[in-house]
Amino acid sequence: MTAGPRPEFNARLRERLTQSPPGEDVPERPPAGPRHSRRRSRVGLFPQVLSVALVTAMVVSGMWTYRSMPGDTFYPLKRAAERTLFHLSSDAAERADRSFGYAETRALEVKELLGSGEREDEREEVIGETLQAMEDTTRSAVTSLRQIRRRDSARAKELKRFVQKQRTQIAGMIPKMGAENQRKAHVYLNYIEGLASPE
Repeated sequence: MTAGPRPEFNARLRERLTQSPPGEDVPERPPAGPRHSRRRSRVGLFPQVLSVALVTAMVVSGMWTYRSMPGDTFYPLKRAAERTLFHLSSDAAERADRSFGYAETRALEVKELLGSGEREDEREEVIGETLQAMEDTTRSAVTSLRQIRRRDSARAKELKRFVQKQRTQIAGMIPKMGAENQRKAHVYLNYIEGLASPE
């Protein structure tokens, strides 16, 4: 008698034939979980956060520099920026305008220093340095004006306005100064008296 294969054998053979050959089954990559997604988003946001932080720091430091007073940490940067803008001026007229503006800024700084609560000896020293810087800046402006061959009436009026404003500001602050700074202020006032109609 010829015996055929058992049904169990046929079932196992059919199951093996329908399966994929060994080595071809490549497990699918599991989808990225929320942890991997958060890590990628953090890496992408870091340059943006860094850029915003740098811009904010630059703006804040610029504001501190602009508002700094003599004796402050950022004040040398303020003066350096003024010197840079002065040397970048296109002509003598622009240099004169910048110098007159800086002289007015020094006068405002003296006014602020007189109202500050610093020790009198330290305050008087800083005020003296600021008065000297104001005079040097005004002399620089006058030197630039003398390099201009032709001065129109508008520029003469602007110079007259500067002299009147400086005279009023400085004269009102003299009584609050010490003896040495009063002397410096009077020297400055005597100097600007002849600037309204420079030769």
